[in-house]
Amino acid sequence: MKNYYKFAILLLTSIFISAACAPVKSGRESTDQKLAESVVERFHELYNEQNYEEIYNQAHEDAKQKKTKEALGLALAERFGELGRFVSSELVYTKVQPVAGNERQVEFVYLSKFEKGTRNETFLIVTDDRKGALHSIGELTDEELNKLKSE
Repeated sequence: MKNYYKFAILLLTSIFISAACAPVKSGRESTDQKLAESVVERFHELYNEQNYEEIYNQAHEDAKQKKTKEALGLALAERFGELGRFVSSELVYTKVQPVAGNERQVEFVYLSKFEKGTRNETFLIVTDDRKGALHSIGELTDEELNKLKSE
């Protein structure tokens, strides 16, 4: 009977140590990621609808200062012509970091499938506890993505 208690204590101790060592996202980081994911989801919906004006309207104020509505619309229309409709994506990289005040930047890289091919899409979303806004979008080569993941 003594061996049973020793085994039970050893097992419980192991479980507690494992749980303590497991990486856990902070509540804020998890919230930021959820807010940012909803921004990306909405972006893809609007992209498929070719509603580039609404994508611009929902963008972060800094992004609006760097690119006009017309320039963004033209770039997205060219992309749509080249790739077609968005089909699905797989999140392959995430990074959350503070910016200023209560804002944080959430960087995502998705392996995204379109009607006419796949791309490594990058999104930079700015969050502030209540909402997220698209700051910038781009693409990475496979080499750039592998380098980013190894950092």
